Amino acid sequence: MSAPTRLAIVPWTAERLDELVALVASSAAFEDLTGDELLTACWERPGVVLGDVSGLAAVAVGVGRDGADGAVGVVRLIAVHPDRQRLGWGSALVQHAADWVRDRGATRLELGGVLPFPLWPGVDVGSGLGELADSIGFDSGSAGQSLMVPVTFRSDDPSDVTVRRVVRDDDVLAVTLATAQAWPHLSDEVARALEHGTCHGAFGSDENRNDVVLGIGCHSVTRATWIGPFVVVPAHRRRGIGHALLGQICRDLMIAEFHFAEAPGVVDEGFGEFLLAAGATGSRRFTRHVKYL
Repeated sequence: MSAPTRLAIVPWTAERLDELVALVASSAAFEDLTGDELLTACWERPGVVLGDVSGLAAVAVGVGRDGADGAVGVVRLIAVHPDRQRLGWGSALVQHAADWVRDRGATRLELGGVLPFPLWPGVDVGSGLGELADSIGFDSGSAGQSLMVPVTFRSDDPSDVTVRRVVRDDDVLAVTLATAQAWPHLSDEVARALEHGTCHGAFGSDENRNDVVLGIGCHSVTRATWIGPFVVVPAHRRRGIGHALLGQICRDLMIAEFHFAEAPGVVDEGFGEFLLAAGATGSRRFTRHVKYL
């Protein structure tokens, strides 16, 4: 897999954000990615943006931990100007990404969706990226789909549970500690939701009448309208807490004049049933693609 002679890859700093926004708009306008979203996913997380000196192609890639599997590399974004597509530029970008993550200890490279702050949950079924992945040795893995809930959805708080936006100092501390203890892999994303005021908490009382966190519902952490992180303490599920959190997310997005709240990567059957009960419909279908290095 060799790069075209005109493809000279260099690291792009955040000073080239406007170029990346324009490149993505020309190559994947339907994604409607904003500068803030690209900045968050591509530069504010550990990783790098590698681009051609001409500004006509770029790949954003990061390395992180994925459970017990050790270090994993993830292509967060790949964009090639329409005038340079189907000339081997995409293959060359992926090869540069693979070399970069291998040098940092990763044993596999995935396309989207594994690490926090993804721009897409996987590879859209039937997309050009899927064809590219197949052609350069990626294996197709699990499948899933995104589900959209209309922002008109509402649900009352269950008895003895209060759902509220997490802005008070004591609530922020409680949610931060609960996340670190029960869902540490979500800590970075919950912290960003807290920073931007897009985190709602479900609170109950313990035997001493102290507030306890029963669930957390966040949205628009990486991309506007995206649901997540979204969790409910297992012992308190099926009480309506999740739907009450979802209703508050939908309220936020309705005020912001969106039409749907979107769960970007639904692979868990129970979560899918939960969303369907709230009136969700399917949107994009995707598959996971992985290449072992």
